[in-house]
Amino acid sequence: MARRSKRKSVQRLPKDKRHSARKPVRVKLDRQTLSHMIVSRSPILPRLPNTQDDLVVHSLSTTPIGELPVDHFAKLLCKKAESASDKQVLDLRLALIRIYFRAAYRRIFARATNAQIASARKASNCLQKAIGHLDDINPSRQRGLQGVFGSPFDDRKGLDEHNEFSSASMQIKLDIVPIVMKLDRMIEIETRKPVARGERKKRLRTLVDTLAEWWTATTGKSLAPYVQAKRLGRHSVVIGRRGGFADLARSVFSEIDEFGQWEVISAVTNVHESGLAKQQKQKIGVPAADPRVVPDRGPSWVSD
Repeated sequence: MARRSKRKSVQRLPKDKRHSARKPVRVKLDRQTLSHMIVSRSPILPRLPNTQDDLVVHSLSTTPIGELPVDHFAKLLCKKAESASDKQVLDLRLALIRIYFRAAYRRIFARATNAQIASARKASNCLQKAIGHLDDINPSRQRGLQGVFGSPFDDRKGLDEHNEFSSASMQIKLDIVPIVMKLDRMIEIETRKPVARGERKKRLRTLVDTLAEWWTATTGKSLAPYVQAKRLGRHSVVIGRRGGFADLARSVFSEIDEFGQWEVISAVTNVHESGLAKQQKQKIGVPAADPRVVPDRGPSWVSD
């Protein structure tokens, strides 16, 4: 007598769902959600293209309140004669998380580099040549537009018949054509974006730019750092730069992120000087819009 298997039957998933990737979790991030993340140490946030951004957001969303150096800047969100509480700390961390996401989105949607566009054009040219070579595989009277009408009616000798190889090649050609069209359309859209002057903005500059926008809108104070100098005889030596915005940027980008302090101060100074140049242009009637700043297409899941 055959033994019956004691293993329980496992319910199998449909074939179309067996190897499907896990769907990303979308979460509406607000003060209550962030507070729960900090307590449970289990952030549920979308991933960003840069791993370092993910690490900073993870730290902001899991470190207990009061343990990050940036937490004491929550006083910026307090009214006069009011001390910072957990509410202000959570609001500050929410603002910083939004800043990291918005800066990342700005880099994502910024205009491609000239080298990227040039490589895409070369790829398009190569694909178009490949389409021509694949078309040459077809019988002479079934190439180009003639192939649309099928086999010629007067081919009594069968000189223009398709064989298996030419039929497969024609199908490959038909598969490549929409890829070329999509690539050309992508190049066209990218080249319509305004060309930025100067060096392409990198990660730190976009972060400082976005933080500066928040700082101006929230505090209304100047971005200008002041110079700390030490007099040595007839000369003075710069030993540092301070200021409310500079201190906040250093606290975030040097102590939570991994940028050097002088890198951050240099970026702060550049952002401040860029703002002064824009104001000067506006005074004399010259448009001062920065073409490198794309419309904010930030994450809709981050609620205000």
